[in-house]
Amino acid sequence: MGQPALKTHNFDLYEEFFDNFTSKHTRKSYENDLRKFFEYLNINFSELSKYAQIERGQIIAYRNWLSEEGGRFGRPSAPKSVCRKLSALSSYFDYLVEKKECDFNPVTSVKRPRHEVLRPTNALQKEQVEELICSIDINSESGPLHRALLLTFFTTGLRKSEVIKLQFQDFTQINEHHVLEFRGKGGKTGQKVVHPMAVEALEDYLSWMRAKGRGHKMGDWLFQPTRNPHNPKNLNKSLNPRTINEIVDQYAKKIGLNFKISPHSARATFIGELLEVGVDIYKVAQEVNHSSVKTTQEYDKRRKKLSDSPVHLLNFDVSKEED
Repeated sequence: MGQPALKTHNFDLYEEFFDNFTSKHTRKSYENDLRKFFEYLNINFSELSKYAQIERGQIIAYRNWLSEEGGRFGRPSAPKSVCRKLSALSSYFDYLVEKKECDFNPVTSVKRPRHEVLRPTNALQKEQVEELICSIDINSESGPLHRALLLTFFTTGLRKSEVIKLQFQDFTQINEHHVLEFRGKGGKTGQKVVHPMAVEALEDYLSWMRAKGRGHKMGDWLFQPTRNPHNPKNLNKSLNPRTINEIVDQYAKKIGLNFKISPHSARATFIGELLEVGVDIYKVAQEVNHSSVKTTQEYDKRRKKLSDSPVHLLNFDVSKEED
């Protein structure tokens, strides 16, 4: 236990470090972030082969490289991405200090960039959400599923991973409220009051499933696929994340949206609409389980619209006089 297992160039990554995280997604993200750092070291500081040799200077050089050209296609990484990578690195060095592989954590004193969003998630306008939902043919093969799924996204602000994990018993009623009980990041659990529109869509979907002889039982996944090409008899399974992306993309194209949207766009829309109608930003942050209100501010579509730019108020008269 605790022996190096994941080889990356001159360094072995301790598998024990990754085992401490309960989420498979988190483990994979940390591994990818650490591998990226050690790939950078291998190219730029190939003489290093021991953790104790890594110093603050190499961390700063890595941070600067990320900020200048370490993103996709040689572009700058977003400040939020740089912070995440440095956070993963700092956690790993804390672990190495505990194992006495290092005397100190060289990441601790390295300044991190401010959290700024270079390209915010594309959110939809209220009218676009209405058009998208209305474009779903409930008499089609998967219509009731698609309507219930998309209304759940747009009226709860849940993440894709949280919606995928929903089980039948998670859709329940507490007093006069219909509620979805979900499992979020880091294994945290929470409750979401379900909007009446989504309640109706979910109940229609469950009735539709019963009519098809696929009534839900306790422990069943709430949202299940209508077909499974790999195993046609096994339909009692969760939706594939890629399938959800395809469903969202299908209806975006159907209504002619000229920009790319994803399931996360529904979350961004949910946050933006609440802020638009005047809900206190701290209450919105709590509603969507943001640990910092600064994260919520990134979704505030009131902050800056191109049409609101003060540049339109400039009125220089520079017309050329005719001879």
